[in-house]
Amino acid sequence: MSKKTTKSSPKKAEKIVEKEKVKEKELKSNTTSLSLIDKDELDSLIEEDLQDTPIIEEKKETKKNNRHIFVHIILVLLFILSFVSFGFQMIDSSIPIMNLILSLLLTVFTILFVVISFTYNRSSKALILISSLVLIGYYSLMINSHFQLVESPIALVPDFHGKSITEVMKWAKKNDIVVHQEYEYSDMVTEYKIIGQDVEENTKLSDLKEITVSVSEGANPSKEIVVPSMITWNSERVLQFVKEQHLSNVVVDFVESDKAKDTVIEQSTSGNLKRDDELKLVFSYGEELDFSEVTLIDFTNKSQFEVEFFMKQNQLNYDFEHEFDSKINRGFAKDQKIKAGEVVPIHDMTVTVVISKGPEIKVPDLKKYDIEKITEWAIKNKLRLIFKDRYDDEVKENHVISSNRDKGDIIEQGSNVEVVISRGSLKMPSFKSLDAFYNWANQYEIDYEEQHEFSDTVTAGEIIRFSHKKGQVIKNEDTIIVTISDGVQLTVPNLTGLSKSDAISKLKKVGLKYTFVYRGSSEAKDTVIGQSLKAGSEVSSGVTITVTLSSGKEDSSAKPRKTDEKEEEKPKEEPSPEPEPEPEPEPEESCKSCTITGIKGIISSNIDDGYQAVSNALVSEIKSQCPGIKVTILSDDTSGRRAGSFVSGFNGGNTTSCSTITITLAK
Repeated sequence: MSKKTTKSSPKKAEKIVEKEKVKEKELKSNTTSLSLIDKDELDSLIEEDLQDTPIIEEKKETKKNNRHIFVHIILVLLFILSFVSFGFQMIDSSIPIMNLILSLLLTVFTILFVVISFTYNRSSKALILISSLVLIGYYSLMINSHFQLVESPIALVPDFHGKSITEVMKWAKKNDIVVHQEYEYSDMVTEYKIIGQDVEENTKLSDLKEITVSVSEGANPSKEIVVPSMITWNSERVLQFVKEQHLSNVVVDFVESDKAKDTVIEQSTSGNLKRDDELKLVFSYGEELDFSEVTLIDFTNKSQFEVEFFMKQNQLNYDFEHEFDSKINRGFAKDQKIKAGEVVPIHDMTVTVVISKGPEIKVPDLKKYDIEKITEWAIKNKLRLIFKDRYDDEVKENHVISSNRDKGDIIEQGSNVEVVISRGSLKMPSFKSLDAFYNWANQYEIDYEEQHEFSDTVTAGEIIRFSHKKGQVIKNEDTIIVTISDGVQLTVPNLTGLSKSDAISKLKKVGLKYTFVYRGSSEAKDTVIGQSLKAGSEVSSGVTITVTLSSGKEDSSAKPRKTDEKEEEKPKEEPSPEPEPEPEPEPEESCKSCTITGIKGIISSNIDDGYQAVSNALVSEIKSQCPGIKVTILSDDTSGRRAGSFVSGFNGGNTTSCSTITITLAK
């Protein structure tokens, strides 16, 4: 390396000398031009040149610091909303696991999007801003659907499947919807979660007044399952099967046998079996008992069946006591009188185990609760709610009118709590028909009375007026009086002595309906000898009058020829259109006009005894008011009303003893 340095140094020196000579020549040639530039001007040029460089750097720094503050604020907001939305879904137990996984993936994507967007150095971030706003809109809708902070412009019915009944009640209260609850057993849906609903998802709320939801009561104790043959099964396998299949009526016993110890040797039945059907299993304890005493185990939190199994397995005498306990589930052991670890001789002592009845539930004053609070209380205490509703002008809407449980009552888990909820004040609607009014009044248990008037303008049987005007509030103690038209008022003419043709002309002129019967008389044939309605009486246009005509005088002294007898017999058979073989003896007495009243009162006073009691009472009362009348009671099992309630048909008013009236009752 040193040799190379000494050799190359003279060459470098020669090159430097040559360069200096060239520079000297250039300086000499430029002497004239340099001498023309003033020193001050040169300094100013240098200073300007020095100032140019910071200006460029300042521009670069300004460009570098040109951050998109608004975009970054939006990104931070998006980051927060993604976590909030995922958090709400995490704490919502009704969210399916697949939806939760998708929400987690979307949250991870959002985090990556925010991080990448912050490091994106392009001058324009319009695309990032638009994407961020779309994601913010999505997360906002998710959070709103959880809290219902803002109502949708088009309110729709959500899908309640798998959601808590409490959520349904909150939604219904907010949207002024009446909720009817029907309880069903379900192995798949957790207790107090929604199994189904009678209104489809996404139905508009504009015309919706009520909704019925099916609420899970848990596993069905009477569900039919397939029970296999358990012969040779050991005790652990049997206990596991009983627990998984929710069998509630298994009876076990242990006997001496040459079979393996603690295995099933006999089984009462197998195949299709209901969970609460009795199933008897016999286990073997071996060829002989190889023990005379048993060390007790801790029974705490074991089911009553498991405790009983242990006792029989070890040939111990036992009994159960039941107490309330807020920490131990209902039906599980909470205590034992002989402690775990103690040795007990078989057959000589009785082991007492205390089984929990669940927490002691003290009924609050339910009349101070609204429907939402009652539902929360019932779910918390695992009670079965049965809701009914009724209009009441004194109790605020959605508050309790009455209950089958009084304040201070002590009840257990699983008890039925029946609550009547107020629908607020009832206002008088308008009705197109009398049947519609009857249906409405019976449905809401409204007291009403009927009055009848003649009317030249309202058809017989139609409504003339109500005692309450449309929109008027109906008080709890009010009775609605409905006035029904009897049609045009007609005066019954005197027909006695008239011929048949004259009687017909007179009846048509008056407007009465008529029918004829014949009876033997000394009067000339076809002469009126009687009438079912008294002359001068006032009746409606729909009433039918029965007119009795003379069939002529019979001559008993002469014996007519056979041919003549046939001719004479003709008038006796010819006049009567009735199916009876003989004419009615006194039509004036058999076809009387009647006014039937009090049908509503008869129904209400007998309805607690059911359909048959109401039917019998109606027939008896109507026939007592109008002897001879025929009453037909029909049943309707599709109306959905209480058995014995009025559905349709005759509901009181004017009629005759010759008439047949029909009444349809709910069954």
